[in-house]
Amino acid sequence: MTDGENTSEPKAVPPPWRRLLVSRGGLATSSLAIVLIAGAALGAGGTRLAQNWAPRSVMLLQPAPIDRMVERSPVAIKGDVAEIFGNKFVLQDGSGRALVDAGPRGEDRVLVAKGETVTIQGRFDRGVVRADVIVHADGRNEALGRPDRGPKGPKGPKGPKDGPDVRADRGPPVPDRDGPDPDAPPPPPR
Repeated sequence: MTDGENTSEPKAVPPPWRRLLVSRGGLATSSLAIVLIAGAALGAGGTRLAQNWAPRSVMLLQPAPIDRMVERSPVAIKGDVAEIFGNKFVLQDGSGRALVDAGPRGEDRVLVAKGETVTIQGRFDRGVVRADVIVHADGRNEALGRPDRGPKGPKGPKGPKDGPDVRADRGPPVPDRDGPDPDAPPPPPR
C-alpha cells in the first residue's frame, strides 16, 4: 500500500442530521405531488357532480328552419308533426324534416298529435333533436329534459324486481342467453 491509505476504513458518511434533511426534502416533494394530484382529481369529480345537480337552464331561442340546424348545438324548430313513433316523432317545415326524441319522459304519454303545429327547443345531436321543451300552438308548454332520479335511481325505491317477469314473455330458456337450463340433467360425475 502506498501513500499510507487505509482501505479497510469506511469512506466519509455525512452526519445523521444531513441525511435526515435530504430525506425530508424528498418526502416534502413527494407529499406535495400527491396532494396536488389528489386535489386535481377531487376538483374534477366535484365539478362533474356540481354540473349534474345544477338546475338546467332553458334557453329562449327563436325558431329557425330545420335545414339550418347545426350538429351538437341548441336549436329551436317549428313545424307540423308528420309521423309519431312512441316517444319520437317527425317534425316538418318548408325546408325539411327532423326526427325529434322526447326522451324517457315522453314514453307512455301522448305529447303531440299528427298534424299539430309545435315548436321544439332542445339540442341537435347525431341527426336527432333531443327535445327539452315542447310548445303547442295553444300556448301549452311541456318541459321534458332529464328524468327525475329518486333515492334509488330512475326506477324508484322498488326498482325492476317488482315488475313483470321478463323471462316469461321470451319463450323457453336459451342457455347462452338466460344462463344454465334449470330442466337440463346434471353433468356426469368425474
